[in-house]
Amino acid sequence: MDVSNRIAHAQPNLPAGAHSSTTARPTAFNNSHYGLVLRPRPVLTPDNPVQAHRHPFLDDGNLKASGQSVWEQDNSFSLNNSLILETGDKADQVHISQTYSGQLDVRVNGQLYRFDSQDKDGKALTFHLKTHGGNDNIRIDANVTQPVIVEAGDGNDRVQAGAGYTRLFGGKGDDVLRLGSGLGYAEGNDGDDTLIGGTGDNVMYGNNGNDRLYAGAGAKSKTSYLDGGNGKDLLYAGNGHTVLHGGPGDDRLIGHDRSTFYTGSGCDKVIANRPGDRIYAQAGDTIKRLNGSVLTTVTTDQSSLVGFRIKGSADFIQRVEDDLALLRSSPQGKQMLAEMNAIALRNGAPVMLMEDRVDVGSGYVYGSQELKALLQYERPPVVGDDPKWGFMVDGVPGSRADRAEIIYNRSALNVLGASTYSPITTLYHEMVHAYNAGNGTALSGSTTETFEGEQHDVPNSERQAVGLPTTPATTPNPKPFTENALLEEMGKPLRTQYVG
Repeated sequence: MDVSNRIAHAQPNLPAGAHSSTTARPTAFNNSHYGLVLRPRPVLTPDNPVQAHRHPFLDDGNLKASGQSVWEQDNSFSLNNSLILETGDKADQVHISQTYSGQLDVRVNGQLYRFDSQDKDGKALTFHLKTHGGNDNIRIDANVTQPVIVEAGDGNDRVQAGAGYTRLFGGKGDDVLRLGSGLGYAEGNDGDDTLIGGTGDNVMYGNNGNDRLYAGAGAKSKTSYLDGGNGKDLLYAGNGHTVLHGGPGDDRLIGHDRSTFYTGSGCDKVIANRPGDRIYAQAGDTIKRLNGSVLTTVTTDQSSLVGFRIKGSADFIQRVEDDLALLRSSPQGKQMLAEMNAIALRNGAPVMLMEDRVDVGSGYVYGSQELKALLQYERPPVVGDDPKWGFMVDGVPGSRADRAEIIYNRSALNVLGASTYSPITTLYHEMVHAYNAGNGTALSGSTTETFEGEQHDVPNSERQAVGLPTTPATTPNPKPFTENALLEEMGKPLRTQYVG
């Protein structure tokens, strides 16, 4: 719940214990000001199991600050904690730096603030900066390893990331977004944007407009994912391995090191520089490639998509449409979308693709009218491997989901071992769960995996979605209906286990 709009702007409002000065001394806050231990008042239910609670503690006319904690039903601790910093609609100058361990300095329009960067349990807080309208300039120093989210808002903005896990959103306007040495994600949103990868693994989406995306330099092990979105885009691969998707529009895709190309719809041009490159293109595209590269001609599926319905903000809807556009040009993805269309027509309802608004991650949520009739809620907690939740028991399919949801965190990168996987592969994993639940063929039971010397009981339904064998041995999903099928098509490392 966002209560920041209730704060008065007329007079500075500093909580007890904070200090400010007209000299160089910063206005400082510790984590006791953030209100992160407060639970939300509304009752959480199976249909509303997660809620964010925001505690405003600063509004001085230059900067608003709030602590936010996210709570889940039946948990006595918050799922994540963050610090939300908001400026106004003018052209803001923001500089984030670190002078002391455990604290970050945030200079906004010349005024310096200092914040504890950890919660009371010593866990790193996510700093979430929202600069709203205006042509903003935001710089994060190269030594800052804090997780940071930046929503630059409307205007022609300039943002430079640091060394931590950083997610950048440009908003409306012609933005320049530069990622850093840490794990990075960037969205241009509306406008003709320039997105530049740093030395860390990165994922970048141009979205609407004529965009330029540069994967950037880095180590041979670096991975990048570039999606131009709508418009006439220029995509440049970088070091390591890059997946490039042009999307709708007449795009130009240029390889560098090992690259995988999806041209998408439109009249596109591809320059592939390595023998091992993979190219998925339409018959009318212009392709320049070396011997040893693999060209697969794909007809982009332009049919109506009835298997999914997207619900969320306009930016979320556009971003999910970009992912679906790639799947429409993917040999494996086309089969997944066709099957989900058939399931929706047979079961009488699509799977809802829902926006993760509180940054807790992606997941599949089983739901059915049968469960609602029995237990009041469409999405009650799963208990065991009951066939009413779509599990197949002794080879007999369970109930079919007809009120299912996929909660999608479109900016969350998944790091497993030495590999970084882009959000679209997470979405595909959840689609596999939807495929199995829609057919009542989710596997029951569990299989033991070992990670860092510890054993973990992994639900067989998760290994089924990845495309891994289970104990006891069962018939696996057909190849298109596994996460590893999409990873193999992209030339990415296959997952060898679920835990990592």
